[in-house]
Amino acid sequence: MKIEKKSHSSYINFLKQYNVIDFYNMEFCYGIDCEGEELPLEVILGFSKKEDEDLIATNYGYLNRIPEKHIAIATVNYGDLLCLHPNGKIYHWDHEVNDLYFDPKVINGYLEQNTNLRFVADSFDQFLSMITKLEDDDDYDPSEDEFENPNIPFPDESLNIWFKDPKSILLPPERSIPIYLKKFKLSEKGRELLEKFKKLELTEKDRERIATLKKEGFLEEGIFE
Repeated sequence: MKIEKKSHSSYINFLKQYNVIDFYNMEFCYGIDCEGEELPLEVILGFSKKEDEDLIATNYGYLNRIPEKHIAIATVNYGDLLCLHPNGKIYHWDHEVNDLYFDPKVINGYLEQNTNLRFVADSFDQFLSMITKLEDDDDYDPSEDEFENPNIPFPDESLNIWFKDPKSILLPPERSIPIYLKKFKLSEKGRELLEKFKKLELTEKDRERIATLKKEGFLEEGIFE
């Protein structure tokens, strides 16, 4: 991972002064507007012992999933990333559009990846200037949140991303893993997915990641065994 001193200078200065910014623990929600779409901010990555906040760990986890030479610098929008290009510009990596998926028709093959990331800002400083407090949604009911309420199942169609790439459950954000696993147990298709986890062929890297998640309390025993 290469950080260019000149074009990335504003990001380097930000890291020196602030390091990690965790928007989860703030009183209000913050986000940016990207071509008319509201992108809630989760974490501006820096250097941390928590893998879902750490710049190096996150980029290692998304290796080959984000385009070459891009650096993931922030997590946004429940599974997306903001990426810094060598030219200093910021782009939006959408996991539903730009991720790398297995091709079920080809052994160990992948579908052609869409590496055309959506433009966000001309510079890191411009991105910071775009951050605004999100307005409260009077119609929002946390109990109906499809992703964060552990007591309601995912709609079946929402599970397709994990059927296509089961190991993606091991990737950041870590704090969501226990919630997702509990939600899987609440539907027939979700329980089918849990059984799929047990049949995966795990690499040594996968086993190390699983051991780390267990140690940190994000993964219970027996999920991949």
